[in-house]
Amino acid sequence: PGATYRVWSAACSSGEEPWSIAMTLAELLPDSPWEIMASDLSTRVLERARTAHYALERAEHIPRPLLVKYCLRGVGSQEGSFRIVPELRQRVQFQQVNLINKLPEVGTFDLIFLRNVLIYFDLETKAQVVRRLCAALRPGGYFFCGHSESLHGMDLPLSAIQPAIYVRK
Repeated sequence: PGATYRVWSAACSSGEEPWSIAMTLAELLPDSPWEIMASDLSTRVLERARTAHYALERAEHIPRPLLVKYCLRGVGSQEGSFRIVPELRQRVQFQQVNLINKLPEVGTFDLIFLRNVLIYFDLETKAQVVRRLCAALRPGGYFFCGHSESLHGMDLPLSAIQPAIYVRK
């Protein structure tokens, strides 16, 4: 109780994932401290993610109540776009991280998302990347990968809960 709930979006690309997670946490943990670290290899997509500014078409999968509560509609020269509200923007930190290298000191997380990235790595690299991330996942924490990705056959400190969802032993 009182501890900050920490989530890592480990390959956040242009930021839709961490912003969606932020909306979810704001709804589920309204009176609890939480924070999100979002990382990617590309500084270009990180700059885009950091702005939290998107074309309105990108909002079609955001449930209307969340859209109204957490997104600001652009007006004037910003017509046709939206931006994530400042209250959420201050709770998401973006950082460039190369998952293939030794990870920076980032602390431990309750939840790590690494979706649709492992498909780009060979088996040995996949295992090394996931092992590094597991070292930053608290015991009992959850690890999410993409539905088309498998951790099968890798010696990892994870137990499968259902496809693409694992818990740290």
